Amino acid sequence: MSSENKIYEITQMMNDNHVIRGDVSQAAGMIKGMLSEKYIAPINRAIATENKRARKNPSREARLLEAMKPFMDKRNHRAVDKAIDALHMMETFKGLTKQMPKQHYAPRGQTRAAGIEDASTHQDGIYDVDERCANYKGQASLTPILLMMAMVAFGKSEE
Repeated sequence: MSSENKIYEITQMMNDNHVIRGDVSQAAGMIKGMLSEKYIAPINRAIATENKRARKNPSREARLLEAMKPFMDKRNHRAVDKAIDALHMMETFKGLTKQMPKQHYAPRGQTRAAGIEDASTHQDGIYDVDERCANYKGQASLTPILLMMAMVAFGKSEE
């Protein structure tokens, strides 16, 4: 096949929006699958594992609500079950938070011992205010993200 024919075929494919959309859609699907497998699936597994633990060892409040159900009107059981699920979810996120790595800060003076010179420290021990640091809001908590993912996951399982 001549190079002119190849160029013509490629030009024809590029002019066909359906082919390009299909390729972009396929690429997006591959990226979504990879991100899901690499990041979302491990988080979902951790949430499920921690949720099983929370349900196996329910909090006192959850056990109390469960014990009170037989003495309540049956119409209120669904609301009580939702409250128990919410308590389990809170316990799940407490457990996940405990598993998250903690930020470690070097003790005062250890940076000098490591050979790192701190320009904001003066001889008298007074520190300058680092404007970038003062305006820094800190690392965002993953708890809201995990909560939303769990809510989505448990919402799908109820359907």
